[in-house]
Amino acid sequence: MFDVDWKNPHLWRKTTATRNASPALADDIETDVLVVGGGFTGLAAALGARDSGASVVLLEGNEIGSAASGRNNGLVISHHSKASPSELEASFGKVHGARFNALVAGAADVAFGLMQRFGIDAHQVQEGWIQPAHTKATLARARRFHDEWRAFGAHVSWLDRDEVTERVGSPYLGGWMVRNSGHINPFAMTVGLAGAVERDGVRLFENTRALRLERVAAGWKVYASSGSVTAREVVLATNALTDDLWPSLKRTLIPMKVFQAATEPLAEDLRAQILVGNPAVSDMRNDLRYFHYDRDGRLVSGATHTFWHDEAARGRAKVAKMLASTFKAFGGEPRITEYWHGTFAVVPDLKPHLYRLAPGLVFGGLYSGRGVALSMALGQEIGRWAAGRRTDADMPLPVTAMKPIAFHSLAVQVANRIHPWNRFKDRRA
Repeated sequence: MFDVDWKNPHLWRKTTATRNASPALADDIETDVLVVGGGFTGLAAALGARDSGASVVLLEGNEIGSAASGRNNGLVISHHSKASPSELEASFGKVHGARFNALVAGAADVAFGLMQRFGIDAHQVQEGWIQPAHTKATLARARRFHDEWRAFGAHVSWLDRDEVTERVGSPYLGGWMVRNSGHINPFAMTVGLAGAVERDGVRLFENTRALRLERVAAGWKVYASSGSVTAREVVLATNALTDDLWPSLKRTLIPMKVFQAATEPLAEDLRAQILVGNPAVSDMRNDLRYFHYDRDGRLVSGATHTFWHDEAARGRAKVAKMLASTFKAFGGEPRITEYWHGTFAVVPDLKPHLYRLAPGLVFGGLYSGRGVALSMALGQEIGRWAAGRRTDADMPLPVTAMKPIAFHSLAVQVANRIHPWNRFKDRRA
């Protein structure tokens, strides 16, 4: 997510040790692989390329952590955005479907493994992710997710009505749990991973916006305001911040504005009744409810607005009302002390994409709300791909030409105004 006032401290920044930004680009330099975008996908791609033996430069237009990777809710989940494993195979074919399912099943372990490898303190908790079901239809859907992932060999378990109600602290009909998943402070993870890749030899330049691409004999030359980078291969990892650097690329995604909010630290008696065992939780409503604790015992959640006037006051009130309705242990509306907002990217099919835009120029990402774990797993594969360690046929997703969305401007407006309809469908269900 991205905020025009991105230096304004939010919860994740407030609870992360300060870091000095890397300098802006000030010269004309050369490298094997250039990555544009310093979120999880870009940082992981830089790491994958560097681990493959390539020289790597990464350009970040603002400061590391200023956009989606540093501002999201922090759920680290090994599951698709909406699809089951068999549905992914139906979309991508047996070969790519099986590869991508394997990547997703292990994505949370990859993310937590990076924290362990580099000694990153991201306030990480790997106590599982629970998806509870609130209707008979969603219960059947949850059972399908569980059964297919279990058959695939993933670390999942089924929770009956009593167990899921006790673990979540709210009445649900049942649900399932992905045991290798969890939650983090995403800003701490982003800046920690940035420091790690720099120590690994990646040249990182912040406050350096890529302005123009030019095809040259050596590959590509990318111009910034005060320097340039010539690279054999270029990875665009810009996601929701994709602009006009490559024609029509921004028309392949839909930016969606959302907000996050958090309570004051909860007393131990409340924490003993809500999210018992400290899992991450997100349910199956159309207007999704999602929760986890931060390191100080704040309950972190979020939502979105259809219209953004008086957003902070309305957002705090909306989350307080939702938490009181969900968790009767509060005995009323809890006090919401933190609020921030930003933007992430979705696509109509809710599946990530890999685009070959031109020889030596690729784009990867578009997670539709499940990007924390997956971006770190897929990002490293993108880096290996750019460094020549993977061919198109080796990748866990099909490599295609970019796919602009028809009636893009209208699609953006519909996606950002559909929330009342989602809430209506939930009330009907």
